[in-house]
Amino acid sequence: MSSRLVPSEPAAHEVVDELMPESFEWERLVRTYPVPALLLAAAGGFILGRSRGGVVVGALASFAAARVTDEVNRVLGEDVLEPE
Repeated sequence: MSSRLVPSEPAAHEVVDELMPESFEWERLVRTYPVPALLLAAAGGFILGRSRGGVVVGALASFAAARVTDEVNRVLGEDVLEPE
């Protein structure tokens, strides 16, 4: 697989960086306490999914479609697919 197709930083990483204050070192905490961090993320995902599941799925589907469109157009070097 070509390294140019792999994003440099996961989208979730960017979201967490935007939500947390700059002084909060969440990456260090996740590395130090991986199991509690995983359990907290799972609990948050479960609660979010139960309360806003349809909205989350719609947003993720829209995001995924936009990313696929962007990547296809970038790889082919032209606007083959039109974003909605």
